[in-house]
Amino acid sequence: MNGKAGLLRIGFGIASLAAGLPDILTRFRQHFPAVQVSMRDMSTPNQIEALEQGDIDVGFVRLPVERPSLVTVPVLEERLVAAIPQGMPYRKGLSGLRNEPFVVISRSVSASFVDHLVQTCKAAGFSPRIVQEANELFTVLNLVRGGVGVSLVPRSANLMHVPNVRLLDTGLPEAKWKIGLAWRKRDQSDPLVRNFISLVRQPRSAAQAGVPK
Repeated sequence: MNGKAGLLRIGFGIASLAAGLPDILTRFRQHFPAVQVSMRDMSTPNQIEALEQGDIDVGFVRLPVERPSLVTVPVLEERLVAAIPQGMPYRKGLSGLRNEPFVVISRSVSASFVDHLVQTCKAAGFSPRIVQEANELFTVLNLVRGGVGVSLVPRSANLMHVPNVRLLDTGLPEAKWKIGLAWRKRDQSDPLVRNFISLVRQPRSAAQAGVPK
């Protein structure tokens, strides 16, 4: 087989949607129109498990990933932004939220995301006072909207268009993270997977439109 037809199963998270994944998929479909693409919205831990079990072929995961059976390469970038209710002051940036209660994604959903949130707050000089956890980002944003607390969310949360919630830059380098393409070592010779990897690793001027610098 030459990898120009078949089924490619891709895992992704909402962060990769805003960081450039749609452009990557558009280019792939232009080059390989006969390939059927199946997309699964999954957290990084779930993608890693699905990759190792053979349930997906490639995934867009939060880096770093340290699994001997997997290969990763950084391809996109995302960052955390502050989510606050409409009307709340934000003159001092993230440090100005030190006394506010925080609503966060549950650690059981993504421990790495919660750790990143905490580390970003510490870079701003405080530890967040977490009062509520939620299993979905949309729920987090609506709890912020309801005044339960503030949060740090991926910049791509603006795709959800939750009203009366402002998403504001932290200005902190610690808020950024890399999104990588991951695949199984044993699949590197698979023409379908190899073609996708090759396209993603090409110069990405189109795929990087809108990626934060």
